Amino acid sequence: MRRRDWARVRHSLRIKLNVVFLVALWLVATGYVATHLAIVPIWERDFINYWLAPRALWAGVNPYDVKAFSDFGLAYFPHAEIQQFNFTYPPHSLFLFVPFSLLPPDAAFVVWDAVSLGIFYLAARPLMPKGGIPAIVVVLSPATLICLEFGQTGLISSALFLVAARGSGFAAACLTFKPHLGFLAAPALLLKGKRAFLTGILATLILIVLGTIFFGRWAGFLDHAVSYQGDLLAQGSLNIWYITGTTPMIGYGLKGLLIYGIVAAIVLSRNFNVFTAATATFLISPYGFHYDMSAVCLGFAVLLYSYWKDVPRWQRGVAALAFLSPIVVSYGTWWIPPILLLGLFVQTQCFPGVQLTWRNGRVAIVPVNPLEPS
Repeated sequence: MRRRDWARVRHSLRIKLNVVFLVALWLVATGYVATHLAIVPIWERDFINYWLAPRALWAGVNPYDVKAFSDFGLAYFPHAEIQQFNFTYPPHSLFLFVPFSLLPPDAAFVVWDAVSLGIFYLAARPLMPKGGIPAIVVVLSPATLICLEFGQTGLISSALFLVAARGSGFAAACLTFKPHLGFLAAPALLLKGKRAFLTGILATLILIVLGTIFFGRWAGFLDHAVSYQGDLLAQGSLNIWYITGTTPMIGYGLKGLLIYGIVAAIVLSRNFNVFTAATATFLISPYGFHYDMSAVCLGFAVLLYSYWKDVPRWQRGVAALAFLSPIVVSYGTWWIPPILLLGLFVQTQCFPGVQLTWRNGRVAIVPVNPLEPS
């Protein structure tokens, strides 16, 4: 066999090996979720709060009054436990939830999951390598599978983040319904230009004004966010967060958040791109959960596929663990920040992006392209 033919065979085998590895990771994740899947009634899924909130407003009930909202939920679902009912999103998020609240709860849950998955696929598709990578592995990542089970908003927020990072001010504005996961969309917009950034600000203001006109309740939301939800976070009141929360604040407290957040910000400044920003979010934000991480899992799947032969084995191992982090967290939230921080470093060594440097007494933004994918 001639040298050129042998090179083609080796290249083909490498392509197949990374696909096999990704499929194996996905099978591990799918198997884990399937064996831990709980068939529970609709009132035990997080989605029920999104379905109930618009109905509460229509009935004159404040969804940010925990007791009133819980009593309202128990009137619909008397077999539920009172702590199931807690609406945490700002008023303009109700534009998203109102259409689903018009359906019966079980049908609304199915439609919600289907729409969320479709939106995430459309947002992720432009970032997938051309040909060869199994789309099902990338889209139905561990975070996605868990998000679908909970009926959570992680797929919607991940999709909005991916689109916002490509320069959509409107997507960034919509992402303000989950600001703790969307704050890095702001520098992404600035990097795309002032017009994108100003569009994002204007669209945000319009959403807030419209939310105030149609729904009101901003005072209730702010009071709930600080006095109730903030207190839960500060005190670590919910034990389930220790097997679902993936940020340093949840595992290590305020000191951990500061340490990991500062280091992550420094690493991120060396190479800012859509995937490093998605990963850094879960090191800088005070809270985030395994079902919110679809954009993070997407980044590590693309890394393993595109840069398989370009990175050392230990970096492949880190990327694999980061891809599985929504599952690893079930063994303790404390494992996730170090995994994500190492994963962030690996991403900065691969993906093209921009770097902040100090030149001639001022901050300069320069493009970086550490590796060309093989």
